[in-house]
Amino acid sequence: MKVITEPKLLSVLPQEGAESKAPGGEGSSVAGFGDMLKQAISQVNQRLKEADELANRLAMGEHVDIAQVMSAMAKADISFRLLLQVRNKALNAYDEIMRMQF
Repeated sequence: MKVITEPKLLSVLPQEGAESKAPGGEGSSVAGFGDMLKQAISQVNQRLKEADELANRLAMGEHVDIAQVMSAMAKADISFRLLLQVRNKALNAYDEIMRMQF
């Protein structure tokens, strides 16, 4: 029987004190939560733009695979819903912290 000492979710998160290589520099400190959130927002925005572009090309009569369009739209929808839920959880956590008495 194999014993797991660390959850797999934590293994994908950057470890404290670890450094990541940035394309423009030697080495930078690990990105914070704000940076990861900005990156996630830009990825969702990119997926939404791609889906919109493919839908527009299909509507204009260009030869575009409808399965590709539907797949891009589904990915964009799921990504946006996930981002919205993360935002809602962050706002709920903020509200809970503000209700705490010190």
